[in-house]
Amino acid sequence: MEPALAEKIRKKQLQWTPQRETVFSVIANSNNKHLTAEEIFLKTKKIMPTIGLATVYRTLELFCEEGILQKFNLPGEAARYEMLAEDNDVHYHYICLGCGKIFEVPIQKETISSQIENDNIRDFIITKISCWYFGYCKDCMKRQG
Repeated sequence: MEPALAEKIRKKQLQWTPQRETVFSVIANSNNKHLTAEEIFLKTKKIMPTIGLATVYRTLELFCEEGILQKFNLPGEAARYEMLAEDNDVHYHYICLGCGKIFEVPIQKETISSQIENDNIRDFIITKISCWYFGYCKDCMKRQG
């Protein structure tokens, strides 16, 4: 587990049950793949056969509320979850409409600050950033000719 995440969990003083630890482990070991609750459940069930779907959903919601995970909904798809490694881990998401692959590109903090200045936004604190671009990846464009 990343030290930043371990510290976040410790500070939140979450009760660290075997079920929560298993769900967390499945997501942490997903190689930054954005998994659905169903995918998380199926992977968790392989490790802990007695876990129920409702427990996985409750755990995912708790992790989102506590800032450990981010839930996002794409049009026409099941919600997906991603680990929030650090408070400053801000990135764009590029979603391929052909194959569904999700690419992440980091956002420089300077870009965010300059955007706020350019928009003349005052007396506003950003607590969460989510930016999505939809299009087609290089492989899907090749297939389409």
